[in-house]
Parts: sequence; C-alpha cells; structure tokens
Amino acid sequence: MSGNVVYLKKIASDNLNELLSAFERHLLETDRARSARTYLGDIKRFCEWFAGLSSILAASPLDIADYRRHLQEEGKKPATVNRSLVSIRVFYGWLLEQNLVPDNPAEDIRPVAESGLAPKWLTRTQQAALIRALREEDSPRDEAIISLMLHAGLRVGEVVNLKREEIKIGERSGSVTVRSGKGNKYREVPLNRTARKMIARWLERNPDGPLFPNRYGKPISARGVFDIVAEYAYRAKLENVTPHTLRHTFCKNAIDAGIPIDQVAAMAGHSRLDVTRRYTAPSLQDLQSAMERMSWE
Repeated sequence: MSGNVVYLKKIASDNLNELLSAFERHLLETDRARSARTYLGDIKRFCEWFAGLSSILAASPLDIADYRRHLQEEGKKPATVNRSLVSIRVFYGWLLEQNLVPDNPAEDIRPVAESGLAPKWLTRTQQAALIRALREEDSPRDEAIISLMLHAGLRVGEVVNLKREEIKIGERSGSVTVRSGKGNKYREVPLNRTARKMIARWLERNPDGPLFPNRYGKPISARGVFDIVAEYAYRAKLENVTPHTLRHTFCKNAIDAGIPIDQVAAMAGHSRLDVTRRYTAPSLQDLQSAMERMSWE
C-alpha cells in the first residue's frame, strides 16, 4: 500500500490515465482482482461523463447523484446503475485511503430501487453460482458472513454486531443469538448443518479477536459486508445482489421448504406476519417463467 501512496504523490492530479493505472494495480493486489475489468469499465464511463466539469478528485455527492440520474435517463436497468455506484464507491474509497480526496462522495448515495411484486431473492441456480464464487476464493471469513445472511436470515447490522459468544455450534445443532435486532428485538435462530460447517471452519481459523475483522484487524463495518457481497455477486455474474437479497433468499427458501409462516417470521425477526407473507407472493422471476410457459416459440 505504501508503494502506491509514494507513486500517487508523484503524479499530477489531472493525469487520469496514470490514476486509473494505479487503481487497476490496487485492484489486482486485492480480492477484487477477478472483477478489475468491470470496476475499471464503470469508472472510465463515469470519468467520460464527468470530463470538463472539474477534476475527478473534486467530485461531490451531488455529482454522483447526478450521474445516477444520467444513467437512469439513458434507460439503464437498476442493476446496472447500482453496479456502477458500487464501482464508484470503491474507487473513491481507494482515493480516500491515498489521501487524494477529503471524503468518499459516493458513500451515502442510495441505490436505485427495483420494482417487483415480491422482494428480490436468488433462485437455486443463482445461489449455487454465488457459493461457487465463494469456494473459488477459499475465504472462510466471507463464507461465514454470507452463511449468516443466506442460511440464518440475519440483517447486515446484526452480522457486524454479532459477538463470538452469541454463536453456538454443536455436532447436531447450533444457533445464533441476535440480542439487538431491528426494534431492539431479541431472537434466537437455529443454524442448519451447512451454516454450522461454514461458521465452524472460520472459528477454527480465527479463535481470537474480532469475530469478523477487516483487513486492518478491526471489526468489519456494514459497508465492508456490502462490498463483500457485491464482489462475489460480480464473480458469479449476478446483478443487484445485496446483503438484504440474501436475507430475502433465506425467507423464500424457508417458505418453500414448508416451514410455517409464523416460524419463518420468528426466525427473521419480522414484527408482522404480513411482512413474511410477501414471500408467498410471486416474484417477477416467477411471472416471467409463467409467461414463458405460455409462449408459442
């Protein structure tokens, strides 16, 4: 990292090509290496749009919001817009680490909402693609984090606030205790065999310190979890996947497995059954599949 800092201090702030080359080298040295081309493509398109306004280093949150609107007006799908926002946030996060910008202007820019009859969840095929991407990286920490959302339905804030003693894993059973869920609600969620194996592997590798540390050894942040999920979604060629998508998938999987709706609500920490009932409604994917069955082609 220090080598990059020294290099960046030597280049002019308006030398965009050198800046992007340095960013590419950074990506190739991190767990984003496989998606470097995608990140760079998104950033180059943003830089082309931004050209003539000011130095790229002077971009403000308003500029990022304007670019989001520009992409929408071009007719880009929400998934494409949101992917671009992730790339821009990663880029400016890196510039902030290099002390080249005072803050990350994309940090708090909201993603574009997707329409649909039911929450977006991952199909079995998409879930398999995500898990394959995880296994290719062989990161027990990331597997444990994703398993808590995909197999236990935890919210991202619940994952980052989880304490080591709140996870119980036995040979035949296990559970995770959420002491301060949404609305400060307490709940215990059983862990299935798949989740227990993923989490146990990480606990064996990381017996001390923060349960889920970032690369600096500090507890991982919610933004860090968003970035982890976005990275593996890139690799799995899945669009618009967030931590909440994994939670939605947990609820959908539970309903499809025949678990009573009140039990699903209890595990997910829903305050009302009508929230859980959304997962019994058809999704956009369900309707598309139904329409394809009616096709003459």
